Amino acid sequence: MDDSRQDKKKEEYIFGLDIGASKINLFVGISEGENVRVVECGDFPLKNADEYDLVVETLQQAVQVIENSTRVDVRDVYVGIAGQHVRSHSFQGIVTLPAGEVREEDIENVKKQASTVPPSVGEIIHVFPGEYSLDEDQHIRNPKGRTGRRLGVDVQVVTARQNSLQNLAKCINRAGLNVAGFALEPLAAASAVLTNDERELGVALVDIGAASTDIAVFVNDSVRYTWSLNYAGNSITSDISQCLGVPISLSKAEEIKKKYGTCTISNLIEDETFPVPAVGNRGDVPCSRKLLANVISARVHEIFKYLQNDLKKCQVDTLINGGIVLTGGCCALEGIEDIAAKEFGKPVRIGHPKGMTGIQEAYQNPSYATGIGLLYYANMQHRDRKKSETGAQIKVSVKKGFQRVLEFIRTYL
Repeated sequence: MDDSRQDKKKEEYIFGLDIGASKINLFVGISEGENVRVVECGDFPLKNADEYDLVVETLQQAVQVIENSTRVDVRDVYVGIAGQHVRSHSFQGIVTLPAGEVREEDIENVKKQASTVPPSVGEIIHVFPGEYSLDEDQHIRNPKGRTGRRLGVDVQVVTARQNSLQNLAKCINRAGLNVAGFALEPLAAASAVLTNDERELGVALVDIGAASTDIAVFVNDSVRYTWSLNYAGNSITSDISQCLGVPISLSKAEEIKKKYGTCTISNLIEDETFPVPAVGNRGDVPCSRKLLANVISARVHEIFKYLQNDLKKCQVDTLINGGIVLTGGCCALEGIEDIAAKEFGKPVRIGHPKGMTGIQEAYQNPSYATGIGLLYYANMQHRDRKKSETGAQIKVSVKKGFQRVLEFIRTYL
């Protein structure tokens, strides 16, 4: 353990929480300006994410282990959120410019107008402004200071079902924690794995977890599109349990996937087999590894085909000039990037968490991209809050100083 962390103030610690379908990741970092130093990464298996009490119990155990390891109280956590209850909406706003010139308040007003959405769309998680328009001029990234009459903006609003957020927050609160904020999981993962060039050109991040596959398209610093698919790692595991001609439990199928799974069929020997424990302690049954690879590849092809079809349907496939970046636990499957390249028709790479000090090699794994990315997101919020507090303190200080000057004038002049 790094003893220098004891010299850090309590408010400099930041925490990221990723509650997945098969595990809970709890991450501790220290804010160091624009950078984050990773202190601890906790990885805790979750037997059943649908059992409320079990999630609370596992989360309490995670907190206890992390607190004992770091000697730091874990309280305010930034929580990743994903799944089909999360939706992305495109809205437009337009305002008249009273001063004939675009001011900061005009930019804030048009973003606020565009993101004033009906309650039926859900609870707002993020608002991402896209390009601005000024009268007849289009595709403006920063309109501040320009002259015109009407300012418009396109925004992407990410929402989630209110009851889903409430249930998640309730679960976290019962474990003794506070929700400092929610963050879209692909957004968090993007903070940890995307390069500036990819963002500028336009890139799609695909996070393949256990229960869902989530995709987000980034152009410059803005999210242009998000979507979630209910086919992911658990779907592959279920296929394995049903399609090998031998009765296999889901837990055994998961082990087989991790130990023998591959998407690269051409490298396999025709008669290569692996042992599968038969039901009732009847010994091992040899199964074809090529058959296993075909089962896995079929589902992976289907997942990427669904994503590509939706990208085309929403007409955002043309924005992806920087390629596809894959993250999540399924990236451990050999050859998965080759299938993605075939389905998307674009360059593909595996995204590994990067750019943080203190991160152990074991956690530079695509399955931890969301958790590590949550520390990036938490640090950004932490810095913005400190700036806001500093600005408020300066305003109070200036106001008090002005009052003292008035009192001096009244008393002595």
